[in-house]
Amino acid sequence: MAENLVLFAFYYKPENTSGVQRAARLAKYLPENGLQTWVIASSSGGTDPTLERVVHVPNPGTELAHVQRRSRWAERLEVLLPYQERLPWAPHALEAFERIHERNPVSAVISTSPPTGGHAVAWMIKRKYGIRWIADFRDPILGNPGRPRRWAQPYDRFLQREIFRSADLVLTVTDTMRDMWRKEFPRWSHKFKLVWNGFDPDEGFGPKPIPERPHRVLTHAGVLYSLRHPYHVMAGIERLIRGGILSAAKLRLRFVGIVQEMERFRDAPAVAYLDAQGCVEMNGVNVPRQQAMDEIATADYLFLIDIVNTENAGYTVPAKLYDYLLTGRPILSVTDPGSPVDRILAQSGVPYACLYHSDPPETIDAKLGAFFRLSSEPVKPSPWFYDNFDGRRQAALISEMLKPAAGG
Repeated sequence: MAENLVLFAFYYKPENTSGVQRAARLAKYLPENGLQTWVIASSSGGTDPTLERVVHVPNPGTELAHVQRRSRWAERLEVLLPYQERLPWAPHALEAFERIHERNPVSAVISTSPPTGGHAVAWMIKRKYGIRWIADFRDPILGNPGRPRRWAQPYDRFLQREIFRSADLVLTVTDTMRDMWRKEFPRWSHKFKLVWNGFDPDEGFGPKPIPERPHRVLTHAGVLYSLRHPYHVMAGIERLIRGGILSAAKLRLRFVGIVQEMERFRDAPAVAYLDAQGCVEMNGVNVPRQQAMDEIATADYLFLIDIVNTENAGYTVPAKLYDYLLTGRPILSVTDPGSPVDRILAQSGVPYACLYHSDPPETIDAKLGAFFRLSSEPVKPSPWFYDNFDGRRQAALISEMLKPAAGG
C-alpha cells in the first residue's frame, strides 16, 4: 500500500519559473516509488484545476474565519521581520494539510524553500503530529546573497538552526553546501543529504536544428541579475573584436529574459561598444519557459553566470545548467575554480570553457578565443550526468531516505 506524503511548495504550477521545476519533478516521480503525493502551494501565481492532488491556498470564499484571523496575525508579524517569508500563507497551508491528513493519514512531509514559509508549516506539523519531515533547501538561509542584510544575520542563523534541529532530514542541492553544513553542525551531520537539482527525463529536451543565419548566437536564458552582470566577459569580447580575432558581424550575444538594472548594464563601456556593433540582443522582459527552452535548444553556444558570493562561494548551481547540458552544445561559464558548476562541467562530457573571477584579461581573451572556435555540433552528455541529475532517479533516492520511517 502506498504511503501518503505532502509537499509544501509555495511556488508551483501553473507558474513556470525555475523555482517550480524541482517541486514539480518530485510530485511527478515520488508516486512511482510508493509515495502518493499531495502538493500544497500558493494561489498567488494562479491555479490549475486539472492538476491532481494539488491544493492552492488561500482560496477566497472557502477559507475558514479562524484561518483568516491567523493569516492576518502572521501578516503583522512578517512586517517586523527582515525578509518576506510568506508567513501569511502558512495558516492556510496548515489547514489544507489537516484536511488531507484527516482523509489520508500522512506519514511524511517535504518543505522546499525559498521562501521559508513552507518550512514554518512543516515545523508546526512536526511538533503537533510527529510526522517525518524533510526540509529541502534550494538556497541556504544564512549566507544567501538574496538575504544581504548583515544586521539580520542573527535572525537568519537562528531560523536555519531551528530548521536543522527540528527536521529529520535536510536536503541540499550541492555537495559544497552539504559538506559546509556537516562541518559547521557536526551534531546533525547525519541529517544533511545531497539531492542535486536536475531535469525531467519525460520532457525529452535536447538540441534542435540551428536556424539559417549569418551569425553565431551565444544565449543567456533567464534572469540576468545585477550582481551577475558579466562586464569582464563583455570586455574580453570587445578586445577580441577590436583585435580582429572575432567578427562583430558574425556574433550575437542574446539575453533572453529579464535584465536587472538593464540601463546600467547597457551603459557599461564594453556593453555599449558591443551594442553599437549590433552584437547585443536583449528585451529585458520575462518570457514563457517554452520560449526560453526553444532559445536554448537553437543556440550555437550557451552562457552561464554563477553566483558570486564570498561567504558561501559555490553554494548552488543555476538550474539552467542542466537544460544547457542536455543540448550538448558548448557552454561558456563564469564561475570559481572547484565550484560545483566547474566540477559538473568537467564531468559532463559536453564542451565548455570556464572563465574564473580571478582570471586576468589575457587569460580571459585566450579562453574566449578558444571557446568560439568550438563546434556547435551537439555532444551527448556523459552517463555520469544522467546518473546524478535525472529527476526520476532523484525521486527514487528521496524515497529510499524515507524508508526508515516505514520500518519504525
